[in-house]
Amino acid sequence: MMVTALTGAGAQTALSAVGPDDDGGVVVDAGYLRLGMNATGEVDSLVDLRTAKNHLATGHGTAPLVSLVIDGKQVKPSKLTLGRKNTLLFTNSEAGVEIDVALRDKATYTSFEVTDVQAPQGADVQTLLWGPLATDITQTLGESVGIVRNSSFAVGMKPLTDRTEGGWPRENPDMGWGDQVEANPSRVQVAPLEEWSVGARTPWGTLLRAFTFDYTEKRDRLTGRDGGVNYPIPVGPLPGDQGEVVGSKIALFGTAPDMAPTVLSNIAKDQDLPYPTINGQWQKTAQATSQSILVVNDLNANTVDQAAEFTKDGGMNMVYALGSTDGPWQSDGHYEFDQSFGGNDAAAKALVDRAKANGIQVGAHTLSSFVTSNDPYATPSLHPDVARGQSATLSRAAAAGDKELYLTDCAPLADGVGNTRVTIGGETADYSAYSQAGDECKVTGVTRGIWGSTATSHPAGTTVARIPGNAYGGALAGLPIIDNIATRFADIWDTTGITGMSFDGLEGSSQSGWGSYGISRLVNDMFRRQVNTDGFISETSRVTSNTWDGLSRASWGEIGSTSMDQLYLHNAYYQDNYLPGMLGWIGLPGNRGLADLEDTLARAASFNAGSGFRTSIGSLAAGPNTAELLDAIKQWDTARNLGAFTPAQLAQFRDQSTHWHLSADTPGKSWSLQQLDGSGNPVGEAQRVVAPTPAFTTTSLPAMTKGSLYEARVATNNPSTTRYTVTSGDLPRGLQLNADTGGITGIPVSKKAATFTITGKGSLGSADAVRTFTIAPAGKPQAGPLSLAPASNNVGVTSQGNTGAQPRSGP
Repeated sequence: MMVTALTGAGAQTALSAVGPDDDGGVVVDAGYLRLGMNATGEVDSLVDLRTAKNHLATGHGTAPLVSLVIDGKQVKPSKLTLGRKNTLLFTNSEAGVEIDVALRDKATYTSFEVTDVQAPQGADVQTLLWGPLATDITQTLGESVGIVRNSSFAVGMKPLTDRTEGGWPRENPDMGWGDQVEANPSRVQVAPLEEWSVGARTPWGTLLRAFTFDYTEKRDRLTGRDGGVNYPIPVGPLPGDQGEVVGSKIALFGTAPDMAPTVLSNIAKDQDLPYPTINGQWQKTAQATSQSILVVNDLNANTVDQAAEFTKDGGMNMVYALGSTDGPWQSDGHYEFDQSFGGNDAAAKALVDRAKANGIQVGAHTLSSFVTSNDPYATPSLHPDVARGQSATLSRAAAAGDKELYLTDCAPLADGVGNTRVTIGGETADYSAYSQAGDECKVTGVTRGIWGSTATSHPAGTTVARIPGNAYGGALAGLPIIDNIATRFADIWDTTGITGMSFDGLEGSSQSGWGSYGISRLVNDMFRRQVNTDGFISETSRVTSNTWDGLSRASWGEIGSTSMDQLYLHNAYYQDNYLPGMLGWIGLPGNRGLADLEDTLARAASFNAGSGFRTSIGSLAAGPNTAELLDAIKQWDTARNLGAFTPAQLAQFRDQSTHWHLSADTPGKSWSLQQLDGSGNPVGEAQRVVAPTPAFTTTSLPAMTKGSLYEARVATNNPSTTRYTVTSGDLPRGLQLNADTGGITGIPVSKKAATFTITGKGSLGSADAVRTFTIAPAGKPQAGPLSLAPASNNVGVTSQGNTGAQPRSGP
């Protein structure tokens, strides 16, 4: 495919590099990706501009970049034209449909925003579909982050609004290869993530896809418990124009795999997505995001001082209140503090302040948008904004003492919502069975007046609605309550100074019927409403493409109930999705054996993974091994955070048949590492472990070409480097340094060489790394694919060769 005209893109704020091709189609550049579409809007190429290789999967049909579901059927465009101001016009004159998509080029990526949708009067526009883009890149799938990659090229799709959901509608598996998608390609234990994920795997390739539902009217959305049986939940409408598919927006990009975090950082900052930081650094690249925490079930005003001391002894910064299962709350929904934290926000703040005075932060567990049966949203009668399933009416009157009910329809009682509860007027009831009895639905084994409600008589015709349940037996918040919870969380964290939490049960915001949008409303709105976000760490039970930015990390599994092999799979998922390594929650009773714990710490170090050490203050206080256990955690985590272990040692740690003991020589600087046999006897000589002197591992940077996209990255040997800054000289005009990732990107506007010094700021008391670099102009381009050999010692590459696919040019 050759481009006859290509406009814009001389700088990061230029209009999109878009133009027609010789075959009547259109091409769009997005970073190093050239997206080709034919004259009907079908995607017919996904070209790496550096190598001219087309990564479109072939032999399985094609899909348009964008289409609509109208009256239950997919309406694809039949014509694509390039409109004014770089707007793509997708039309189908026979169906009377037009979709206008505005493009904006940001050098490392391009955004695509739906600005107008036209359909015939009376047509029900139900969903807008993006893609799927079908690729032949199968080496690595980052399903949640929405990136597929091989060793040299990564292609990504990024939802840019809460209403632009990653994944594919459960209502339309017959479209977009939906029936060929693997349910759990990452093999994570918590639950399949496919329904919320941009990235998907098929037997023949990978997909990148997203969609936006229309909520201008009430709709049934199919949901299920962790990929289980579908159940329709009525939701909507949203007010005003909030429910329209207009405004659906994505970013597309192609880049070198290790440059993907820089591109994602650029997108998040440009598009005003959540951007959590710690010590001022983006959490997705900060070593501190993988910090270990002490998880206890008995944190209160009487134990907080001792908890702080134990936390410090383990080299950790946060003690985390788990409570029994759901944190220090009277109930889930309103999230008022229970007596362990003093019963109110002011008392909780006093507890947090005492921990801070001892140098320790406090975290608190939550169950997200779960609503417990003792919460005011559930008792004495169900709040109207609690999620409800399908409804029927009583076909016969029901007396207060009746144990059988008769409904006009059995459909509301179908499987898929996780419980057997209904609401009848202001009463909540449970049932054990139901069956069709003629033209009625007979419900038996009914327990009346549960959750503090009152059993009363109800006339025939009274509405009976199903109550979708959460995994712990309560109800689920509907969208208004989700909004209230997001506000309440933000207020709690800002008011009390609590700096850590978990969105456990986050899937409930989707199971309420709102899908990824419901999850986004909780996670992203909480972040937007928080005032004090720096240093706030969030964990989660699920990761979605819409909340990848707002979440700090996942930490799934627990030693004892989760196998080490499964924890390895979880860390493979984290790596594939550019998330911090975490080894889950590890049991830490005060009588645990040191050798057993150190085996686990070695495995964690091999993935650069932190852990949540689950215990109680009582167990640690009484445990005979507490001091040596906490010191072991401190030594292993300190060495890990400083990058003291060699690649060879890390590879050995991952071998589950090996055993290790680490002891400090010079605290915070050097250690002795001894391999042991299964009986604890030394194997070979002890190995020296030394924190490296901070220095740049990048020795040189690739050359640049005026007017062509440049991407490269500098890195240090210190994982705890917190910021990259130019401290002397200047980058070439048109290039920018990402302070969080070390990425250098942009479009040079001159051929003049530039010499400059970059400083990598150290943390944990380590020194800064400093190095001077030069970016020179490239020589005369040579025909053929780009050779990466000259940059083999660096991360990030830049394309300078003439590869047959012509790069966009600057002014």
